[in-house]
Amino acid sequence: MKLISIFLVTTYWLFASNLSTIYKLYINQEYNKACDYGRKYIFKNRNIDNEKYLTLYGLSCVETDNIDRISLPMIHLKSTKEARANASYFGTILLQKELLLQALVDKKEIYDLHLPKTNFVLSKIFYLFMKKKYTLKNEIYRFQDEEKEDLRYQLYIKRDKKNRVSMIIDVYQNDKFTKRYNYR
Repeated sequence: MKLISIFLVTTYWLFASNLSTIYKLYINQEYNKACDYGRKYIFKNRNIDNEKYLTLYGLSCVETDNIDRISLPMIHLKSTKEARANASYFGTILLQKELLLQALVDKKEIYDLHLPKTNFVLSKIFYLFMKKKYTLKNEIYRFQDEEKEDLRYQLYIKRDKKNRVSMIIDVYQNDKFTKRYNYR
């Protein structure tokens, strides 16, 4: 019995330690580190009791363009209302990315879809694209943010030397480049 108690305390401490670490990284806006840390310990923390860890891992990866990593926490977030909402948020972002990539590369029409809207930049671009609220010049789609007049975006496809496709979103504020999102 004593051995089981020691095991349980040690296991709890390990999970609490992982949650504490990823929480501190997330709160300090060290999203790259939190996303990498979350990936490193995902298999130790994917149980149903650690949905906070999985959520922080997923949110950190969303903040760092590593949205392909959010599929694993997404499938394990299901025991509470909040966890299911987070799983839906992650799923929406992944689906919007894939549909937008398909529209740009394969010229697939996506104008009649109804998906939830999020505040994530990819979601904003997805909806502006679906509404055809862009100008197209030299295969670069230009968008004006609907809420903030000083924000605009450029969306385009880039291919590397091995012909691998990346979808690029450039963000401009007051006509100055501020951020690039790169999705494969």
